[in-house]
Amino acid sequence: MQVLDTFCFVAVIFLCVVPPSNNTAGTSVQGLCGAPDAPHPSLKIPGGRGNGRDHTLAALLHADEKLTVTQDLAANGKQHIIHFQYKLTDSKVSKWNAVFSNNNLFVEIPDGILAEGSKEGLTVLLEFAEEKLKVEYVFVYFSKNREDRAFLLRTFSFMGFEIVKPGHPSVPAQPGVLFMVYSIDQSLSEEE
Repeated sequence: MQVLDTFCFVAVIFLCVVPPSNNTAGTSVQGLCGAPDAPHPSLKIPGGRGNGRDHTLAALLHADEKLTVTQDLAANGKQHIIHFQYKLTDSKVSKWNAVFSNNNLFVEIPDGILAEGSKEGLTVLLEFAEEKLKVEYVFVYFSKNREDRAFLLRTFSFMGFEIVKPGHPSVPAQPGVLFMVYSIDQSLSEEE
């Protein structure tokens, strides 16, 4: 579902839980002498030679023992994708990817059952969005045809999200997609 393409977002936004990798620099391969070679980047070097250049650079926005936030800095003027990784356990990481645009954060809820720990990871994402990114709204969106739609509506409503009425100026008109919004009152944040 590429709903945000309407706003010229070129991104697939998703949530998944994967085991953390100890080798974040890339993959190691065996060198000529049988010893491991230096890590090779998993993506092509930005600006490197060849036809398939990757012009995306990543910047570290925040890192602590549980939360790591990075942002892809696209060189071609596309929207910035922000990656949230929240460490649930030593073997599970909740990953949320979002697009930051016009002081709003857009997060797609992927098809399928939400992973265990997703609520905790989203709560941390909301706190970071409020305190560090100073966003006005966080939007989540998903297909209206999902089997777990009622569960998602209850879960996000309990967390403080509200259903977005059709015609809201910040979201595209997509008849098959349901948007929910979490409003952040920055005046309360500034008083603390």
